[in-house]
Amino acid sequence: MEHKHDERAELGMFTIDEVHNFDVGMKLPVFFPIKDHSLYPPFLPKQISDSIPFSSSQLSNILQLFSLSPDSPKGKAVRDTLKKCELEEAQGETKICATSLESLFGFLRSVFGPEADFKYISTKHPTITTPILQSYRVLEAPREVESAKKVACHPMPYVYAIYFCHFDATETKAFKLKLVGDTTGDMIDAVVVCHMDTSGWSSNHMAFGMLGINPGDPVCHVFSQGNIVWIQTPVDLALPATGADVM
Repeated sequence: MEHKHDERAELGMFTIDEVHNFDVGMKLPVFFPIKDHSLYPPFLPKQISDSIPFSSSQLSNILQLFSLSPDSPKGKAVRDTLKKCELEEAQGETKICATSLESLFGFLRSVFGPEADFKYISTKHPTITTPILQSYRVLEAPREVESAKKVACHPMPYVYAIYFCHFDATETKAFKLKLVGDTTGDMIDAVVVCHMDTSGWSSNHMAFGMLGINPGDPVCHVFSQGNIVWIQTPVDLALPATGADVM
């Protein structure tokens, strides 16, 4: 498989046909970054997080509360996260920036239903100490994760835990993929998410040019460490989520 440039490999973007043809032994150039935990602290108790302003209009007050300079890396992260959280929902999308475990689980229950059981899957690479762009060999063919609904959650850099979670009413597929690094030998349990209908995306979205596809065509990408996909589980096989699971 030929990749047009390193940026596509760094972002881990693929077409759905490529994902279906990830045969054992195939080599894929991918970059797996390591999560900087200093930018992703744990959740605050709900009572405390609810008492703190969370709005761009209150940016100066938030920075003052946490003694942050607007030009510092954390100050810029606060500003950028607030802007991201205030963007309008895309067509068919429901989203939240969860500021506590309670608000996160409340959103999940609103999507899956109050009686539904759910768990999450995520990319894991416990042996990576120095992230590099390298080729990874496919150890097992992709295994599709079955779930009627899926909710993707992304940790946002902030002064306390913020998870940007969104549910897309259009079809989304998720796959598990086992890889091993050619250079380092690092073992990767990767999650690949495929958006099957991108007709609502901007025609200028970089994925279309990178993959050589048209708006509406499926776009797949590898989830980096810390980004998670919540899925429904059968009642008899349910794995209850706990606060410690997310942090």
